Amino acid sequence: MKLLISRLISYTSALLVGAALSLAVSTTARADDAGLFLKALQEEAVSQLSNESISSEEREQQFRSLLNENFDISGIAKFVVGKYWRKAEDGPRSEFMTIFEDIMVQRFLPTFSKYASSDFKVTKVVKKKSFYVVYSKIKTEGGEPAQLLWRIQAKETSGFVITDIAAEGISLRSTYKSDYTSALKSLGGDLSALNGKLRKKIKSGDFAPKDNS
Repeated sequence: MKLLISRLISYTSALLVGAALSLAVSTTARADDAGLFLKALQEEAVSQLSNESISSEEREQQFRSLLNENFDISGIAKFVVGKYWRKAEDGPRSEFMTIFEDIMVQRFLPTFSKYASSDFKVTKVVKKKSFYVVYSKIKTEGGEPAQLLWRIQAKETSGFVITDIAAEGISLRSTYKSDYTSALKSLGGDLSALNGKLRKKIKSGDFAPKDNS
């Protein structure tokens, strides 16, 4: 399970950075252009990641911007806490939002440029009742294509927002939900206690990708 999630994160990292650099696409795309939107992210990433003059601080800020602009971070954060979100107070909720973003940055940022120029192809777009499922393939380190499924919703104004990614049948947000709701259950549903534990893990760099992942 952990290996599959690590692969999922690695394969999708390059696409994440492109989102922050393609705002013109994300703000003008029509609802039926979900596949084109996703492809545009990858193309923009390839053209922009060749700039090696960006400092680590600028790169992190850019990455945070792309996450918040193109991924439903707040919605995913609420989803992974599950029923415990409704029981928590505003303070712990707000803190968890910040912590969850820090976790995503620590986990994704170190590897996002690794697959920037990997071959990427959108193969199919399926319209559901309130969202789209975009099927794609990206070449892995071994040369074999990996299939990724993107759950994408149209924004109320214009453009899109990514709400989930899945690889080999494994959903990113569902996996996080399983982990965090299990932890919260053992903590008696105390979101503040979970926040404290996660802060310590972030400080120790526990969410950074491992060399053998």
